[in-house]
Amino acid sequence: MSMRNHISIKHNTFIKRTITLLIVLLTIVSSSNNIKSQELSFGFTGGLNMNTISTKSDDGGLKVGFNIGGLAQYQLNDNMSVIANIKLSAKGQQFSKIEENQNNYIKIYHSTSLYYIDIPILYQYHIKDLLGLEIGPSFNFFLSGKDKSKIGNTTSEIKKFAKGSYNPFEFGLTFGIFTRDLGQSSFNNIFIEFRYFIGLTNVIKDYGRNVNTGAFLNIGYIIRNPLKK
Repeated sequence: MSMRNHISIKHNTFIKRTITLLIVLLTIVSSSNNIKSQELSFGFTGGLNMNTISTKSDDGGLKVGFNIGGLAQYQLNDNMSVIANIKLSAKGQQFSKIEENQNNYIKIYHSTSLYYIDIPILYQYHIKDLLGLEIGPSFNFFLSGKDKSKIGNTTSEIKKFAKGSYNPFEFGLTFGIFTRDLGQSSFNNIFIEFRYFIGLTNVIKDYGRNVNTGAFLNIGYIIRNPLKK
C-alpha cells in the first residue's frame, strides 16, 4: 500500500470517527437526567457562503458557495447558550483578468472549489429578545477540491487536488450575529445568522500562507423542546 493511500484511509477513518463521536455525545447529552429537555434544542440550517483564499497574491476573488446541515443548541440561561453545527460547506475562490499578448487581449479565468465538513462550536450571548452575538472555534475536515482554468476561447481545464497536497484538517475562528425567535406565532423558531470565518491553517501544503476566509448568510429552524414529554 502506498503512503498516499495510507494517508487517505487515515483521513477518511478520522472523519468517520469524529462524526460518530459527535452523534454519541449528542445522544448522551440528550438522554442525561441532568439536562432539562427545555434547555436542549435541535434543528437545521443552510445558506450561502462568500469565500476566498487569502494569500500574498492579489488574484484571489470571492466565490459563492453553499452550506447545509444540522445543529444542536444548549440553553445555559436566558442570555447564554452553546450551539454546535455539523454541515457540508462549499468554499474556494475565483477570479478573472484581462492580459495583453502581442496586441491581443486575452481573458484568463480561474476557479478553485473546496468541499468541507464544518463543525463550528460557538458560545452565544443574547443581547436582546431578537438579537445575539456568537463566537467560537470551527473544526473543518477537507473532502475534495478542484481547480478550473480557462484562457481565452480554449476549453476549460479541470484538475482535481492531488492526494497529499492539501491539509485534511482545517482550524479557524468563527464569529457573527444572529436573530432570535424571528417572526411571530408558529414562525418564531426561524432564525437568520450572519457569520464570518477566519482560517488559521493552510488549505494547500508547502504553498506559503493560504487560508480560507469568508462570510456565511444562513437561515435556520430550531425545534424547541424536542425531548419534552
